[in-house]
Amino acid sequence: MQGLTERQQQILYAITSYINEKGYPPTVRELADMVGIKSSSTLHGHLKRLEKKGYITKEKGKPRTIVPTAV
Repeated sequence: MQGLTERQQQILYAITSYINEKGYPPTVRELADMVGIKSSSTLHGHLKRLEKKGYITKEKGKPRTIVPTAV
């Protein structure tokens, strides 16, 4: 995962693991709890950067739409 910080890698792994286990994406709050981030705005910043780099897609304003792309 070239070009990702350690935290971004952790978030991407958590998203993928959650989807593999449950069959659907986590909410932002669930994801924040999984990676130990207390502020949802901090997590939103990481998600925005992951989306900009092409590692995830998500729909603004809708829950459970954070999905990793096939990179």
